[in-house]
Amino acid sequence: MIVPMKKIFLLILESEKTKALETLRNLGVVHLESISGNSDLLEDLRKTREIISRSLNILPEIKHSSHPGFVSTDRNTVVEVAKRIISLQEKGKAVEEETNFIKKELERLNVWGDFNPEDLEYLKDRGVDLRLAELTDTELEALPEDIKVFVVKKTKSLTYTALIVPGNRKLEDINLVQIPEKSRSEYINLLQEKEKEKEQYESEILKLASSQPQLQSVLEDLDEEIEFESVRSGLGMEGAIAYLSGYVPEEQSDVLKKTAAESGWGIMLRDPDKEDMVPTLVKNPKAISIIQPVFDILGIVPGYRERDISFFFLLFLSIYFAMIVGDGGYGLIFLGASVFFGRKGYKKTGTISKMIIFLIVMSFFTIIWGAVTGNWFGSETLANVPFLKILIVDKIATYSSHDTSELIKHICFILGTIQISIAHIWNFVDEIKRKPAIKAFAQLGWLSMVNGLYYLVLNFVLDPVKYPIPMFAIYMILGGLGAVVLFSEQEGNFFKGILKGISSLMTIALSSIGAFSDIISYIRLFAVGLATLAVASSFNAMAAGMGHGVVGIVGSIFILLLGHGLNLAMGALAIIVHGVRLNVLEFSGHLGMEWSGISYNPFRNRKK
Repeated sequence: MIVPMKKIFLLILESEKTKALETLRNLGVVHLESISGNSDLLEDLRKTREIISRSLNILPEIKHSSHPGFVSTDRNTVVEVAKRIISLQEKGKAVEEETNFIKKELERLNVWGDFNPEDLEYLKDRGVDLRLAELTDTELEALPEDIKVFVVKKTKSLTYTALIVPGNRKLEDINLVQIPEKSRSEYINLLQEKEKEKEQYESEILKLASSQPQLQSVLEDLDEEIEFESVRSGLGMEGAIAYLSGYVPEEQSDVLKKTAAESGWGIMLRDPDKEDMVPTLVKNPKAISIIQPVFDILGIVPGYRERDISFFFLLFLSIYFAMIVGDGGYGLIFLGASVFFGRKGYKKTGTISKMIIFLIVMSFFTIIWGAVTGNWFGSETLANVPFLKILIVDKIATYSSHDTSELIKHICFILGTIQISIAHIWNFVDEIKRKPAIKAFAQLGWLSMVNGLYYLVLNFVLDPVKYPIPMFAIYMILGGLGAVVLFSEQEGNFFKGILKGISSLMTIALSSIGAFSDIISYIRLFAVGLATLAVASSFNAMAAGMGHGVVGIVGSIFILLLGHGLNLAMGALAIIVHGVRLNVLEFSGHLGMEWSGISYNPFRNRKK
């Protein structure tokens, strides 16, 4: 459920605002409306945070070593270590740039051999203008006769030459080689020095890698202080009174009022207005709250005035997960991996994360679906194992003497109709409590239309002969359409609402077509599950064709691991693309949800 909120206004003496904010932070129940302050202290804290953050971004790239390293908890010392890490990285980058330049120079000079550039200057001072050039055959033939040419090396396209040019003459349209600053041997020696220098910087950073916990701790402290100072410096002021506003869960309002009375604050609480951006706090029983990590990963939050669909999301996603993956063997792999990581996490933290429990639940649903359809790693041989065969429901069996695909498609459409119908029933229950209550009957119209459209879907998609459109379905569609036109625009004046509904007839008709396509879109559960089976079967066939020798067995194992691993990854992606979509778009769309919420994020001490 979405927890009801109260909007609060606090009045605090300016002289006591720091103490008051500390009390408020320790209480940890008030979600503050956006406050963005500015002060010299805040600027200094942000600069320090940038230094710590940059240093931490450097350290994850460094492998931890056995160096005892840095253990101080003094902030100034930690900041100096961070600056040292950044300095070492910058020096290392500068050395790397120099190293790259030297390597390019060595590559460029490789054809010319080892010579001292100072010798060329010496010759030039004595009247011998020696230049290096890369010439094509045409350019070589076009050289003036008074230029002496010494061929250093010749390739198919270029001739590398040393030219003695009389009288400091300018040579145009000739690709002269830039004379290097050092000789080749000097560059080689310098390259070795730079590589040693770079290794030294990397070694020093490696020694400082053990400072990561202290850096992370200081970063967390800085985040707390930045948030606090941003609020403190951003409080509204009216003379000697500071004020702020925010939101508190209704269940925590008495605690806040008691704290305000004890602290001498002025406080006012009221219900939020429609225009207020109220944060959303979702609280559910443990069994349902396992879906929350999915919402967190997707980054979606229901609006405060929207519905909490956690229960239905979890229920239907469990079914969709099973049908999309569609393989009991894959379900066992998901289960094994979930249990493994769950135990690993439990040893570290003493708890099992909601995500692990969610995956365990999804795994069980997948195993059940795989068992009743007889699909284990896409293998018909495994499906015929006696103790697995008795679990199969023949009418939806993967390997059956008759075509079961039509029934599974039918199940998909039933699921879609049920889920979309739930949305409109829920809408009706909510809207009947509001004024004008008559508007809620438009939802019954949609409910009638959706269930009538279900029969159209069966006729159009499955088999028009086997599933003729019954007359009552036509009545349901037309009657539902009429109810939507009559009641959807009611705002108090009945006849005016009818006229507005008639003017919206085209929009309503298009929406009904959308409902028709929404039901059809549930066929994706069948299609993706079929694709998963096809990929698994294909890789099984490839592995079986590798032969029985040692090479064949090794090759078969490699193909099976690669193929089924790829199939598992594709299945996981398909769950997000298709399974989640049916809940977030189709179901939520019929509920009228926009997922426009902001998460409840109270002003609190985050390190406790």
